[in-house]
Amino acid sequence: MDEMAIGLIHIELLQVMRESWRLGEIGVIYIRLAEERALPETWLLTWERKLKPFKLIWKRSFGQEYYIMLGCNGPRLGAEQAMNDSAAELHALASREQSVIIGHVIADPPAGQSHEAAEQAAWKALREAWRQAEMSSMRVSSKQAVEAAKSPGPDRQLGTMAAMALEERQSLQEIAVALEPEAAAIAYYAAPGMSIGEQAAPFPVFSAQARVTEIADFFNMNGKEQCVILQEEGRPVGLLMKQKLHELLAGKYGLPLYSTRPVEKIMNASPLIVDADMPIEHVSQLAMARDISHLYDVVIITAGGQLLGATTVRDILERITTLRMEAARSANPLTGLPGNEGIQLELARRSSGDKPFAVIYADLDYFKWFNDCFGFSQGDALIRFLADTLVGIKEEYGLASDFIGHIGGDDFIMVTEASYAEKICSRLIERFDGGVKRYYGGVEVSMVEDRHGNTVEQEGVTLSLSLMLASGGTAPSRISTLTAKLKKRAKMQKGSVYVMEDMTSCTQERNATEGIEVRRGTSSSDSAAKQPYSG
Repeated sequence: MDEMAIGLIHIELLQVMRESWRLGEIGVIYIRLAEERALPETWLLTWERKLKPFKLIWKRSFGQEYYIMLGCNGPRLGAEQAMNDSAAELHALASREQSVIIGHVIADPPAGQSHEAAEQAAWKALREAWRQAEMSSMRVSSKQAVEAAKSPGPDRQLGTMAAMALEERQSLQEIAVALEPEAAAIAYYAAPGMSIGEQAAPFPVFSAQARVTEIADFFNMNGKEQCVILQEEGRPVGLLMKQKLHELLAGKYGLPLYSTRPVEKIMNASPLIVDADMPIEHVSQLAMARDISHLYDVVIITAGGQLLGATTVRDILERITTLRMEAARSANPLTGLPGNEGIQLELARRSSGDKPFAVIYADLDYFKWFNDCFGFSQGDALIRFLADTLVGIKEEYGLASDFIGHIGGDDFIMVTEASYAEKICSRLIERFDGGVKRYYGGVEVSMVEDRHGNTVEQEGVTLSLSLMLASGGTAPSRISTLTAKLKKRAKMQKGSVYVMEDMTSCTQERNATEGIEVRRGTSSSDSAAKQPYSG
């Protein structure tokens, strides 16, 4: 559920949502029923009749799950209180028929005006409502387990162990929620070169043919151990978390049914197994995208297919927090993106590898004119818009391992895979040209001034991109020199443009027109007459 899916919400619904945000707020509710059955939904219909001050925007059921969006005119504070009251009433009505969990949030409005921005905001709210519901479920389960632990009889020990496991799981859930949005933005803060292999730690290992009783006895004698990894000939084939074992054996027939069976009958045969070289940010995204029943299982790490070790979600998230704090010290204060220290480390990391990569240098044309006309505060807003555009395009079209840095002022850099680079440049230009005009405050711009006070026929600020495709082994100093030349070439073009130099297939720099593609707004490409630029 952590993955952002774009293009799945109908455009008419997105239009309704954007209008609701214009008028007020949108509330999102997630409901999960304990049983999957065809409900008459009388409880839901009863609740809908009492919705004021809300209006129903969207409702959809998927088996045991319900998703609801509500519109509310008026200020956020009043909407939040009304949402709390409405969700409490909904829970009371639904609970009359069966056990339910409910999560709800007020959706933050989108950062941009596009349908893509609205859809991203919607998915973010749906995910957060789901997380809130899971947190509620954890608290209820933990309370029930504690009550079972207090009861006399043979269930007491299992109840105690279940309570401990649930407490650990709830603690992890709280860490994950507390780290949002850091965990969602780790691709920009993780230290360059930080691979998951550096997090590998030893964990208990058993044969997949070991008996369930053997594993249960091991956990009883080693209270701090939370899992065992099952292997065959040095290769991991499964995972068994202590919590899962206790939940299984706590059932009425669990102990007699499973105790003498091999552990492979009850293990998770499809755990998350990653290579030691995988970036830690990518692993965290894979871990947090797992089904809720396995969300906090340990992550198994291999090297050449052989078991190297494992790491917990807690350790991954805590490491991310440390990395973020370290990165924050050198991050640009305006955008929060890594500054020159992080940029140099990333370029050095890419250059030391053997894979081709792409460097995209982005800066604004006529930004000084914009600052002079609209003020420095609006200039800062425009820089943040460019940063958000880079991040948004990276999330939609790039990879988790892509890097975005803020050199300073209106200068940015993005490092990505060579095969994605041209598409990213085209989308950046389309997104920027489609959103920049709202920063003119309704003023129609047809003329600007360059740095020397010369009037230039130009519809405001444009975006220049310098794209260089480089091979592993290319020195960072050479990358800087060549991108500076490409920047000058891009500045000679009118309008938003990207200029490309492919250093992976040739050693000589192309002529001034080769590799240039000009895009304005959503048009595909066209040619533009050169015009000297000094803005």
